[in-house]
Amino acid sequence: MLRKLLPLAAIPVAALSMPAFAGAAAACEPGDKRLAGHYYLNGVMEVGSELLLRPDGSFEFMLAYGANDQYGKGCWVRRGSTVEVIPAGRRAASRRHTPDDRGFAGLVLTVSGRSLIWNIAGSGYKGRYER
Repeated sequence: MLRKLLPLAAIPVAALSMPAFAGAAAACEPGDKRLAGHYYLNGVMEVGSELLLRPDGSFEFMLAYGANDQYGKGCWVRRGSTVEVIPAGRRAASRRHTPDDRGFAGLVLTVSGRSLIWNIAGSGYKGRYER
């Protein structure tokens, strides 16, 4: 059965320009403004990763490792000496996430000065997200 599609002119312009994530961002609590910024991963061989922590408490994440690409959006929150990066649709960040995983399950990072340390799945291998 074919469904009749609305002509493009019938769709409100605001709906076309609004990012799909806008509703989820509104659900985030504002983050620690001192930690907000654009971070790049260093210290993990053959892995490229960026993390954008916005002051409104939302984030965007990307990671590339060989043929495995990960991407995520959601909310971040500081809890003492850690930052939890929680993907939309999840209640908590994964402490076991690795570059090998398919999909993004979130991160728990340790604040170290102006950097965020990723202890990869508790393995002892550590990466440093730096601005």
